[in-house]
Amino acid sequence: MGIMVSLVFFAIGAIFTFAIRAEPSGISLVAVGVIIMLVSVAGFAAAVYRDLWRRRIFEESIEQGTTPPLSPDDDIIMVEPTTPITAPAHEYPNLTEPL
Repeated sequence: MGIMVSLVFFAIGAIFTFAIRAEPSGISLVAVGVIIMLVSVAGFAAAVYRDLWRRRIFEESIEQGTTPPLSPDDDIIMVEPTTPITAPAHEYPNLTEPL
């Protein structure tokens, strides 16, 4: 659960807890809202901890002069600039033989 998703779920839980005044039989919307808010707070804390941990690992590897084990962002791929880029070799089956 990311930070933004946690905030959205917290808002949904707050709406269930404070804004909706309906009382359907068999379910307490206030309790559902509080549970959603608690889960979103736990998700927010986990996301913040994960981001801090990843930043610390990245910064430590830069300070030591080694290649970081993971990229600073999920959508960035780090490549050694001096490494030659080669396409993987594919072996094609013999298409004249029946399967």
